[in-house]
Amino acid sequence: MAASSRPQPLPRWRASGEYLFATTVALLGFGLAFVAQNSLSVANLSLVFLTVVLVVAARTRMTVAVYTALLCFVGYNFFFTQPRYTLAITHPDDLLAVVLFLLVALVCSRLATRLASQVESLRMAQWHARAMLALGKQLAACASVAAVRVEGVRAMADTLDARVVLLATEPAHGLTTLAAHPEPVDLTESDREAVAWSAAHRQPAGRHTARHLRSTWWMLPLDAVADATEVLALALADEHDAPDEARRELAQAMAADLARALERARLAEALEQARVQGETERLRSALLSSVSHDLRSPLAAMIGAAGTLATYDAQLPADDRRQLMESILDEGQRLDRYIQNLLDMTRLGHGTLTLHRDWVDAGEIVLAAVARVRKFHPRLRVSTDLPAGTVLLYVHPALIGQALFNILENAAQVSPPEASVRVELEVSGEQVEIRVIDRGPGIPEDERARIFDTFYSVSRGDRGRKGTGLGLSICRGMVGAHGGSVEAAAGEEGGTILRVRLPLPPTPESAA
Repeated sequence: MAASSRPQPLPRWRASGEYLFATTVALLGFGLAFVAQNSLSVANLSLVFLTVVLVVAARTRMTVAVYTALLCFVGYNFFFTQPRYTLAITHPDDLLAVVLFLLVALVCSRLATRLASQVESLRMAQWHARAMLALGKQLAACASVAAVRVEGVRAMADTLDARVVLLATEPAHGLTTLAAHPEPVDLTESDREAVAWSAAHRQPAGRHTARHLRSTWWMLPLDAVADATEVLALALADEHDAPDEARRELAQAMAADLARALERARLAEALEQARVQGETERLRSALLSSVSHDLRSPLAAMIGAAGTLATYDAQLPADDRRQLMESILDEGQRLDRYIQNLLDMTRLGHGTLTLHRDWVDAGEIVLAAVARVRKFHPRLRVSTDLPAGTVLLYVHPALIGQALFNILENAAQVSPPEASVRVELEVSGEQVEIRVIDRGPGIPEDERARIFDTFYSVSRGDRGRKGTGLGLSICRGMVGAHGGSVEAAAGEEGGTILRVRLPLPPTPESAA
């Protein structure tokens, strides 16, 4: 919702113009009274002049309304009360009429002037409230600190009819322009001094303040951020000798809202960084545990088989030697898969998650993972249900493929030989859901959330005694790094359903 334009004050004339307007309206009232004096009584003629006073009071200031009331009082007494064309009053009724007229005119002029002032104040207050509501909605839609700065400066410039620049004073870089609307400006040395003083003392400076009067900009400081302080520089249009108080009050309120929005955006970014850092630390912990736990088992089996061959090679039958060689090959392939997990995870970098994203068809990721798991489990029966069209994802293909492979390998280890594993891909709203359905013994309901913890296992769960170790914990980390989620649920025909949900981004054509 855009803020409504600033309401213009009720028409006012400057000193001589207001009195000229009052005199003109009074003369018109006198003319009307002369025309109506033959058909109206003297007392009723006072209503004509009372109307004149009310018109002037509603359009001008209180002093001008008093001047009009006195002018009408004198003219009414001089031209219409007996004796006419004198200021003398002989009849008590006429004296009472003119005195009451003067009192009523003064009271009505006061009330009319106050009412006009209140109406103008209400219009300004409504404009103020609408502008603040629109600013709040616009800032709430911003997802980053930079977006809050740009949108806040633009909204203030449009609403206040002003040039607005958001500046930052940093010890390392000096004065930096963060946002400007309608366009960046070159500040003078006086303006820079006003910005520095405002930032240092956390007080307004520049135009219409007691500090740095040579500056043509009005400086409003925002809250300090780390070692930098942000200052708003405003140049209000049509601001000459006296400031527009309504706009200046609104500017201060909008600056306060902008400061709070910036603080919320910074906190949101800090929380997101903390979440990503926590996810990275969790993945790193899982990797270290995997190195110490999972790599040891295949190495021990390979060393044992190789040692047996080296010691008893000549004494072993051919079948035994072949079994030992196959055992070494199987455990070597198993070790290769573990190392591949580690290599994929190290691509995430250090400190923060760095994803090498690319556009890829979700169906291709599913088919590649299925082909890979069939290579290591030739007897596994896998069926797929993929959409007819292309479903594009903007992800790190190797990581998502590795996560899906780990889930499929878990399913392969728990599914009976005669059963099959089913993989379904479906687009649901703004998400892509990949479901891996096995026919294993299933997972107890109270333990489904815990299977994503590192090395947590259940006696009948998807993690068999030959699980990858990285397993579902690493899968959740890989998918979570892309803004997705992994959860377990009970299958309709037994077994377990593992759902992988990933956000569906706009296609490259629509994004452009």
